[in-house]
Amino acid sequence: MTSRDVINYIEKDGIDKLYKKFEKYFEEVDTWNDRFATGDLLNEYELSHALDRLTGIYGRFHIIASAIDAYKTNKELAFIEKSFSEAEKKPNVTQIKESARASTKELRTYRGDFLNYADACEKSIGTCQSRLKRIVCEAKAKGVAFYGDINKASQEGWDE
Repeated sequence: MTSRDVINYIEKDGIDKLYKKFEKYFEEVDTWNDRFATGDLLNEYELSHALDRLTGIYGRFHIIASAIDAYKTNKELAFIEKSFSEAEKKPNVTQIKESARASTKELRTYRGDFLNYADACEKSIGTCQSRLKRIVCEAKAKGVAFYGDINKASQEGWDE
């Protein structure tokens, strides 16, 4: 989903529907984080799967948050421009800017969720990478590669 797609979706269907469309991904991030919090992610397969899923979700959320931010900024600027052009007397700049910010408060809230969950994904990705590296290093120290025993691999010509 490109930034343009996100903005078109917001304008056509609304930010609420965009949020609901991605709600399952928010829940998935929460599920992975719960598993990290309880120490329930310990094997290589699950960590690899979490890494793949969280990387994909991070990409989506980051793009969406950036698009919402751009959309919010453009809406605020349009509000300010309209307010200045409609003002009969010299307008109060501070008041107009505060009104512009108030007009986009909902966008800021949704953007915050997408951005915060993207950040959570980023932290979880780092955790997955660290745990996977530790698993690989421990396996190597024990003489067991991903494919099994190193001695057997050497006999079959799979030398490192």
